[in-house]
This record gives sequence, structure tokens and C-alpha cells, in this order.
Amino acid sequence: MSTMLAAVFEGNGILNVKEVPKPQITHPDEVLIRVGAASICGSDLHVLHVPPGQHAEPGVILGHEFFGYVEETGSGVQRFRPGDKVVVDNIMKCHTCRYCTTGMDNLCPNAVIYGQQLNGGFAQYCVVKAAQLMDMPKEVPACLAAQTEPLACVLNGMKKLTVTPSDHVLVFGMGPIGLTFVRVLKLYGVKNLAVCEMSAMRRQKALDCGADIAIDPSCEDAAAVLREQWGGLCEIVIDAVGVGAAFSQAVHLLNCGGQLLIFGQNANAMSQVPPAVIVRNELSIRGTYCAHNTFPAAINLLQTPDFGLERIISHKVELKDIQRGITMLNSQEASRVIVYPNGIVD
Repeated sequence: MSTMLAAVFEGNGILNVKEVPKPQITHPDEVLIRVGAASICGSDLHVLHVPPGQHAEPGVILGHEFFGYVEETGSGVQRFRPGDKVVVDNIMKCHTCRYCTTGMDNLCPNAVIYGQQLNGGFAQYCVVKAAQLMDMPKEVPACLAAQTEPLACVLNGMKKLTVTPSDHVLVFGMGPIGLTFVRVLKLYGVKNLAVCEMSAMRRQKALDCGADIAIDPSCEDAAAVLREQWGGLCEIVIDAVGVGAAFSQAVHLLNCGGQLLIFGQNANAMSQVPPAVIVRNELSIRGTYCAHNTFPAAINLLQTPDFGLERIISHKVELKDIQRGITMLNSQEASRVIVYPNGIVD
């Protein structure tokens, strides 16, 4: 039997890179893809935390942000051919629950996720349902194609905001998602963009990506900095961390009528927020979860020359070195890490 290299989650914070059987197509609607590249998500870090901040099945191959090339198709697959470049919509919905049937399928309670419940992209090969695949233009570099899913999630969040170029916007957390928000907000024309981030490397990365102000919340008073620089607070705050403390701070950094978008999630995090602040200032607070019909927009945006999402990448590693990438992300020495299971190609 043929084997391949894969990063397997073995429970209790353990991720082992080892040889496993190469997957085989077992149903007519499946496609075998050779993984081109995958990106490490904050969700992967949460899964590997002890106790876990997100759930994954022990024994599963992690990696839910990935693209690849069609290697083989099942007998019932008509749309794809060997050699096609494709990106994976990692969440497979049931299509029958009340959410799937009322236009909210990203909230499907019966969904299963490639890279958490089903084998994902931290492997040389992966078998995926054809319905979960979308065409990826050949000209999009591997390092960008691997970021389609998180970009689609960010765009879903942007749909929940009313953003104008003159708004004063603050983003908490300059990990991969926070930096993606920075690039998207700049493409929206936002001229007053601040970030809060404790890592000096990530603050500099945010400035390189277009942020105008970078605040270290461990030693600076964000409200004081914003009042000094802008003469006031924010119309929009985005929490791309999800650890709890950012939510508590964010409501005090908004002007009356401001909007707070919560993207980051950690099941172990808790916040204390005075409801009176929300009521008295008429704040709008929205959560955003996963991509929702935003993959096509993300694919289109990746072809925009001045988007510049490559700026957020700090490291590229082969699959055998994935643990180094995870360690650097946990220690905030990295911003976006791209993993290449079949060798670095760009």
C-alpha cells in the first residue's frame, strides 16, 4: 500500500508527523487531490492547546485551509479532471437542517470539517467530496491559494459591517486573521486604521501591511493613544483574538453608535462587559463565523494585483517542519505560516 507524510492529531496537544496510508477514493462523488499548500490557522493552535479551545477528533489529519491539484476523480465526478487546480471549502454541511434551508448554512449544527473531523490538508494527499471544491486560477501563487478559506471568512465578517473610508477602525490581534483584516480594510479605502498587538514583530508586520497606528496594549493606553492621534475613538472595532480581554476593552474604545465585530473564538475564554455601556452608547455587536458564500469573492480578490495578501506571510515550511511553524505562531514570532506538504514551490 502506498504511504504519504501527514500531520496527525493524537489528542492532548499532540501532533505527530508520520507516514500514513495514502487515501483512496471510496465513493463516486470523491476527488483525490495532491495538496499544494496549507496555512496554519489559529483554530489549529486552539485544537492543540491543553485543554483544547476547539475540538478535533483524535486520529484526524489537521489542516483546514488548503488547496491542491486533482489527482484522480470518482466515477460520478463530471466537473473536475486530473491536473485541475482547486481550493477546498472545508465545511461540509447537511443541507437539511433549519439553518441550511434558511440561508444560514455556515451555522449548520451537523456540519463536519475537513481538518477537524475529516482528514485535512496537512498531508501530501487528501480525499474530498467534489461538491466542496472550487476552481482556483492557475496564476494565483500557492502561498495565496492556501489562504482562500481564511480570506473568505474575513469577507463574511466584512459583510456584517458598514465601513466607509473615513471611519476610524481598530483591530485587536495581528495574527493571520488580524493581518488579513488589515489588508482588506485598506482595500476598502479605510484611511484611519489602528491595531492592538503585544508582539513587536507582529506590530511591525501590521505597519508593513498598511496599518497607520500600532499600539502595544501591555504598556500603552489604547484610548489615550487614539484620542491623541485621532482626537477621538473608533467607529469600528474588530476582535480577531477571541481571548476575552479584547471584548472587555473594545466596548470602551467605541464612539457612540459604534460597531464591534467579534471574529476570534476560544471556547475557554470569558469576558466581563457592562451591559450599560452597550445600551447607553447604542453599540452594535456582531459575531461572525466561517465563510458564508464568500469563497468566490475571496478567489476573485486573490487575483487583484494591489491586494497584497502576500505581505502577511512571515514563514514558509515543509510539512516535516510544521511543528516549528506552530511553535513560532504560539510564541508570536510568526504571523502567517504556509505549509508545503509536497515541497516549497513559491
